[in-house]
Amino acid sequence: MKLLDVRTIFVEPLYEINIGYIARVIKNFGFTELYLVNPQIKIGTQAKMMAAHAQDILENAIITKSLDEAIKDVDFLVGTTGKPGRDHNLKRAAITLTEFIEVIRNSKVYGKLGLLLGREDHGLPNRVLEKCDIVVTIEANSDYPILNVSHAAAILLYELYKCMRDKQIHFIHKASGEEKERLIKFFELLLDKIQYPEVKKQRALLAFRRLVGRALISSTEIHALYGVFRRTASLLNKCSEKSLFQRCSNSNEVRC
Repeated sequence: MKLLDVRTIFVEPLYEINIGYIARVIKNFGFTELYLVNPQIKIGTQAKMMAAHAQDILENAIITKSLDEAIKDVDFLVGTTGKPGRDHNLKRAAITLTEFIEVIRNSKVYGKLGLLLGREDHGLPNRVLEKCDIVVTIEANSDYPILNVSHAAAILLYELYKCMRDKQIHFIHKASGEEKERLIKFFELLLDKIQYPEVKKQRALLAFRRLVGRALISSTEIHALYGVFRRTASLLNKCSEKSLFQRCSNSNEVRC
């Protein structure tokens, strides 16, 4: 049975030393994929020194100009932050690493997991985090909670490695990234059909994306929801806004 495949994606790295260290911990814990998104420096002598016996990880690192290139075939995207937002800030709403690993352990998933790291100066911006299925934060001393990116990578990859090392844990997450994106597009279509206020639309879409992400939804569940969304869209097409209000305002069901 295929195990979870982890791709480490380092966004706009600034320092060779961190590229080298991250390559090393990728190899330490049995993973192979390193993507560098718009790196600000080249892989040079310092990176190779810090990578030690992980030269193959550096040599095979994929460099992309954009994040979209790096995540195009990723099924489950995990963002990281040392500065989680409060409940009202959905883009930075995060679960702890402990909670994330518990979700993984209690789920059966397969496919490509993308682990986003960076930037060294300001962390991942909101425009990047809003693409993620889940945002994770590592529990640390509140007086100084920001970890060096390579240290964070080591902790995250170690925890994922422990999950995969347990032969009782099989990862069978059947919903691909493409299937989940299609479900989110269905939800967006419904928001348009009900003329949901544009100022609230992006917040609703992000909330739905995170809900789907935390659920680690299966392909079967996705396709069941497709049917519900298609049926709802069809009913909305047949009913005028006025008739919907008249027929449904006092009911929990939509009938036309």
